[in-house]
Amino acid sequence: MCGLSLLRCFFQHASPIQDICSMFHLGVVVDSQLRFTEHVAMITRKGHQRANLIHRCFTSKDRSLLVKAFITYVRPISEYNSQVWSPNALKEINRTEAVQRRFTKRIPGMLGRSYHSRLKMLNVDSLELRRLRADLLLVYNILLGLLHTNTESLFLL
Repeated sequence: MCGLSLLRCFFQHASPIQDICSMFHLGVVVDSQLRFTEHVAMITRKGHQRANLIHRCFTSKDRSLLVKAFITYVRPISEYNSQVWSPNALKEINRTEAVQRRFTKRIPGMLGRSYHSRLKMLNVDSLELRRLRADLLLVYNILLGLLHTNTESLFLL
């Protein structure tokens, strides 16, 4: 049971309503406490799997080709709907960034370098910076009225 007290039980049409620990909706997993820990775990697992496939399946070890493959096949997993689930805990931020960190480390010639120097050499932004840009772009579109939403309920203007 996930938060449902034994003393209280909810019914609908004489059948008990099941307590749900987490829910998958529109590609995002959210738990009963409105946290996205399970979602972060899911996308990092998928990201690592795809990144490993790229390294295993590509016979060419050309840096630009590997980076393009990562950008095409892995990064969309970690960026999809990030305005909804964007992590704020350092543990989750590091967990999402670990996919790209590990991938760039395995590119030939990058092993002894720091993560930020690898990103600079490959001309790639960190996933955290990309989520921040996506958040700012969303707010910009809302404030300019390019995205139709009730701003009075979102911001104190």
